[in-house]
Amino acid sequence: MTAEQIRHQQSSGFLTLRFEPSLEASYRETRSALIRQRARVISITGLLLFMGYALMDAITLPQALAQITVFIRLAVICPIIAFVLWLVNRTALPDSVFEKIYCLAYLAGGLSIIAIIMAARLHAYPLPYEGMILMLMFGYFAMGLPFSTASISSFTLVGVYLLAEAWADTPLSEILSNGFFLITANVIGMIGAWMSEYRHRAHFLDRQLLGLMHRAAEDENRRKTELITAASHDLRQPLNVIEITLENLQPTLQGTLHGNMLRQLKDMVSQLRSLLATVLDSARLNEGMIKPELEPVQVSGAFQSVQDLVEDTLYSRGLNLCLELPSTPTYVMADPVLLQRILQNLIINAADHSGADTVRLCCKQRGTNVRILVCDNGRGLPENIKDRLFQPYIRSSKKNNSPGLGLGLTIVHEFTNLMDGHCGAESTPQGSIFWVDLPEPVTTSPGLSPY
Repeated sequence: MTAEQIRHQQSSGFLTLRFEPSLEASYRETRSALIRQRARVISITGLLLFMGYALMDAITLPQALAQITVFIRLAVICPIIAFVLWLVNRTALPDSVFEKIYCLAYLAGGLSIIAIIMAARLHAYPLPYEGMILMLMFGYFAMGLPFSTASISSFTLVGVYLLAEAWADTPLSEILSNGFFLITANVIGMIGAWMSEYRHRAHFLDRQLLGLMHRAAEDENRRKTELITAASHDLRQPLNVIEITLENLQPTLQGTLHGNMLRQLKDMVSQLRSLLATVLDSARLNEGMIKPELEPVQVSGAFQSVQDLVEDTLYSRGLNLCLELPSTPTYVMADPVLLQRILQNLIINAADHSGADTVRLCCKQRGTNVRILVCDNGRGLPENIKDRLFQPYIRSSKKNNSPGLGLGLTIVHEFTNLMDGHCGAESTPQGSIFWVDLPEPVTTSPGLSPY
């Protein structure tokens, strides 16, 4: 089954309630499974109804007639329904076989109703034929039999009933009158069954097409995941080689013109690495690939770790990073890698856009949370973007040569949310402050994390 086959079937229609062979077999399997699912409720309902009718027969009918009708209901119809109910749970029985037995049970129930009506005729008791109408409607709507099966079975029951009325010497006018109403009811049931199956077939095509599209989307996501993983490795590898080469060249070219060019080249490589990390982080977020592994992380260790990462970048831009380590061991529940990326993005953002010469990293207690702050002594936040800082592709209107895609703060926001935290920013006369609130661990001790 392909999407093209399904769309072709939808366009060509199925007024005859038949699909192309490749689709019809699958539809019938699905239909049989659904019939089996609803058979449990229908069987329990049928048992209760026929036992109730048996009680009413015993109370309202003449004793001789009641003995026959109660026997038919309790000894014939109810065991048939109970047998169907028992088969519902027999997983070894194929759904298609169960559907056939289900249809035969419907026929047997209808013939039993005819037998009850004929018993009343032989006892000269005016039992109406409405039981036949109820049985027909039960087969068409409640049991949910396929249109063709329900139509053939119901017309068979109507034909048997009319022949039985003739055998019981029922007046011809009464037979014709009863036959007219039964056939009319049967036609109404057929129309309803046709419409019901048509809608069900249309829904089946929609579900199958949706399933194929969902699987295609999953395959595409898997391919994207593989591509992102491969790109993350393959793109970083040459950058690592370039950085190692530049590090080896730096001592020999120190203080020369080539040494200045070397520092610029190192700065460009660092910017390229930052851009690459931002793009890959954004792609991984969009694909839902990032699953945080929360653990107690010591704030001091996180500060010192990010200082090592950004030290060269800040030095090349003439910025100073000041760490204000907490006086007592302080922990947050976080993913160490995501927390490092958050701090790195906030510090680089300050270096690129604030115009500051000093960036300060500190923390303070806020109830059950720890607030981590990245403060700078720059020009503050632009008024036109203060409320949109953490949205994608938002950049300062100030003209500068700093690289970037406007995704750094968006990644900060997304990573913080993944760790059940909050982030924000505010402008002060002394510069700007970006903060991240993360929850404290339920219990903390200095040995919780080796970070």
